[in-house]
Amino acid sequence: MILGNSHFVKSPVQSQKYIWLAEYFDGSYLTEYDLENRKTNSFYDIDKERLIRFGLIGCGNQIYFDVANGIFNVNRDRIMISYTANGVDYPLTGRTFLYNDIIQFKEAVADANIFSKQNSSGRLHSNITAHAIGYKKAMELAGVDIHFQTILHLPLDQPAYLQIKISSSQDLSGKLIVRMNGLVASEIEAPLKANMAGIINWTP
Repeated sequence: MILGNSHFVKSPVQSQKYIWLAEYFDGSYLTEYDLENRKTNSFYDIDKERLIRFGLIGCGNQIYFDVANGIFNVNRDRIMISYTANGVDYPLTGRTFLYNDIIQFKEAVADANIFSKQNSSGRLHSNITAHAIGYKKAMELAGVDIHFQTILHLPLDQPAYLQIKISSSQDLSGKLIVRMNGLVASEIEAPLKANMAGIINWTP
């Protein structure tokens, strides 16, 4: 096991501070850059059917989620999300669903001096400014169809934040509940209109 093992917290390449890592139920794994030979692997080569954990390692951090329940682990802090309305609790994470519709992307900026003779080739110099991982999931809870997406954004040199997107097949006037290590960290008023998505950015 790599995710959950504090020895694996560094990117194997200097050009990228974080790399993604997919861990499988048989103990094998796939990393964006091979930890030994630094060979590049494709995100599309991840076997989602065997996946048990997906995350990022780098800069002394491990950030990942468990595919079996959708719970995020940020350096051993566990983040759970639910929605409550009219006395009904809709647990968006922590259920025995498969959260294997995974998402991974990077944000980058490119710089170029178009007036410089040295840039006559037209090349742009790009720098990664943020990494992001997460998943999306459609589920039925207490007779309500819910579409749920959560993405953890990791901007370099800025606080991380969790982007939570949720939509419902019914109007709901409720709250989004974020728990950290089992304790309520935030209660956010989040009324939902049927078939319209609401987005909240939450900072741990």
